[in-house]
Amino acid sequence: MKYGRPIRVATRSSALSLVQAQEAIKALRKTLPEEIFEIITLSPEGDLRKSDSLSAMKRGMFAKRIEQAVMEEEADLAVHSAKDVPSDLPDGLIISGYTKRLDPRDVLVHEGFENLMQLPSGFRIGTSSRRRACQVLNLRPDIKIVPVRGNVDTRLSLPGNGEVDGVILAASGLIRLNRSKDISAFIPVKESIPDVGQGALLIQCRDDDTFPLLRPATDIKTQIAVRAERAFLSAIYGECSSPVAAYAKIFGDEIIVKAMAGTSDGTEIYRTEVKGSVLQPAQVGLNAVQSLLDSGAADLIGPNYD
Repeated sequence: MKYGRPIRVATRSSALSLVQAQEAIKALRKTLPEEIFEIITLSPEGDLRKSDSLSAMKRGMFAKRIEQAVMEEEADLAVHSAKDVPSDLPDGLIISGYTKRLDPRDVLVHEGFENLMQLPSGFRIGTSSRRRACQVLNLRPDIKIVPVRGNVDTRLSLPGNGEVDGVILAASGLIRLNRSKDISAFIPVKESIPDVGQGALLIQCRDDDTFPLLRPATDIKTQIAVRAERAFLSAIYGECSSPVAAYAKIFGDEIIVKAMAGTSDGTEIYRTEVKGSVLQPAQVGLNAVQSLLDSGAADLIGPNYD
């Protein structure tokens, strides 16, 4: 063992978080095959505030305690769902890398197989995501959004319980938990642009540590795509309280970013698509912000985003 002790990996205590930590460790073993890894589970503020609405919580409520463990040397690495990590990292932490992104799309789970556009009028969809609510209601204003929260198993148990008819979840979480059979329909990106980083896992370490050497374990395409998305988020985050989304995909030497901003009730929404070089992912993300501003979204994301 190079480090003389197990490498401590911090994560949330949910079943999905534990699976994600194991997935990250599997990737890291390609770089450090002789090392032993130890998972440390923690409960961030977002998990403790069970009665609070998720829509009222800031991005980072599920990451801060995990990051703190690394900064205070309770752990050596942190594994997060990339969508949970704010655009501004705490001083002293860096992103070591990303595992290969799984399907980033949202999915519909209910007791049938109808897709979003086929659902009957008045169908009750459970989600606490303002991003999802905005895009669903823009397409289907006759659908009712019901705020729900809980781990994946809890939300999967809700359809047909008398309060909701279906729920929307991330495909990647169900895939990681081997629950793909529960998916009724995938929601196309053109109908619901995914959250920044959705489907990707992000690994953090201290900036004065040797763990940046783990970067060879990262998936380069995922890293480039999420860099573009996080640049988008960083540019608007301080000004924006509106539902927003950005999703980047690589085609050869080109990166395409789809982005949106809207109102929680879906009555106002702006979408854009920009292209650029994979060598400048952050710039493409910034271009997506400017494109939204040019399309009329300034009142939603703020004119002084830079």
